[in-house]
Amino acid sequence: MEEVERVVEKLSEKDVEDLMHSLDHCLLMANKFYETRKPEYYARMEATCGKFMELLRKLRKKE
Repeated sequence: MEEVERVVEKLSEKDVEDLMHSLDHCLLMANKFYETRKPEYYARMEATCGKFMELLRKLRKKE
């Protein structure tokens, strides 16, 4: 938990804003897929959620 606390302390307002925007996009595509079961939304969900996870990893490594 201490490592996570250090990561959070380093985050700027923009970092948090970018993270929340990325999560919103991921969830939007997940909801679209849930509603439609269309392959295009599955692919978009996978891509946007992958970008969200990449951003989390990037922010963890932020110095």
